[in-house]
Amino acid sequence: MPSPALPPWATLAPPEHAALVRHEQALDALLARGPLAFIDYMGWALYDHECGYYAARAVFGAHGDYVTAPLLSAHMAEILARQWAAILADRKGAIMEVGSGNGQLAVDTLKALGRVGRLPDRYWMIERSAKRRDEAQSRVASEIPQWADRVSVVADWPDDEAVIIVANELLDALPAQRFRMREGRAHPLFVVRDDTGTLGVREGPADREMTAALADLALADGYESEILPGVDAFLQQASAHLGHGVILLIDYGFPRAEFYHPQRRQGTLMCHFRQHAHPDPLILPGLQDITVHVDFTAAARVARALGLDLAGYTSQGAFLLALGIGDDMPADERGALLARQAIKRLTLPHEMGEIFKVIAFSRGLDAPLQGFRLLDRSRALAL
Repeated sequence: MPSPALPPWATLAPPEHAALVRHEQALDALLARGPLAFIDYMGWALYDHECGYYAARAVFGAHGDYVTAPLLSAHMAEILARQWAAILADRKGAIMEVGSGNGQLAVDTLKALGRVGRLPDRYWMIERSAKRRDEAQSRVASEIPQWADRVSVVADWPDDEAVIIVANELLDALPAQRFRMREGRAHPLFVVRDDTGTLGVREGPADREMTAALADLALADGYESEILPGVDAFLQQASAHLGHGVILLIDYGFPRAEFYHPQRRQGTLMCHFRQHAHPDPLILPGLQDITVHVDFTAAARVARALGLDLAGYTSQGAFLLALGIGDDMPADERGALLARQAIKRLTLPHEMGEIFKVIAFSRGLDAPLQGFRLLDRSRALAL
């Protein structure tokens, strides 16, 4: 049976309510086997091929659940293309975009690179959702048919080597394991349904490996947060597919000391439904997005262990400004107004400019990346 009493902002249309009932029934079948580790619940709620948010719903844009930078305007892609053009001027190769969604960033990037004669040998869009892959294929066919032979839309990492690997708002949607500290030990949290039919969480036995990973933090009893093992796996794959080039990640997150700050006692997990952000991942399973912030210090340590160099870490606003966002404005008044509005949203600290961070890892790059020339916060990672 569905979880009781949804909040007022989560009023569902009949098809959505029917989907919620199906999802709850599928979840009950999983819970019948026993408590479900939170990381498995989050993976199911986001990626299950029948009930998962990204497989069945994933409503983006101003009238959807949330807005990503590439959907806001083409400025994000056009500015990123300046960084890619500088790299592609020195070496040939492929771009791989992981978590490419509906292809908007890829198409806008290729348009910008085409204008300056710096097209990659191939642009790989790697996207798990079949629905999003279909949307991306249609976008390529309708908007850049002249370069369709350079584009491949695939479900998994291809057998190829890249000079540029980019992921925008990917890591925050990787399944995370929630934990609660008790007597200096980390107890993973499990999803359960109690006798009243309500979903809740329960502590599991202390996890030795997780406790060791958090030992340097001295977290208080009752402190809850997340670890993101999927980031390690992603970086291992990215490193294996990178030649001499760069891995660039855009996401929201913090250095480790901020991620596990003593005052952040409930962790970083956040959910999105119809532009409403809230912290409860157990309502609306499969109908809402579930995200966590990224521990960029942990990511940098993994990258270093893989033999990659830290090429820079900064805010999205500083990165885009360093690459000259706003230098070329439309000539018409309305176009210039819309451009200024989009640029403010992308760069201002109280908008996306400070919330989102940019981190890059490189192998064999001869020159520093221009996007970090104004402000590089790499020292804040305390590696």
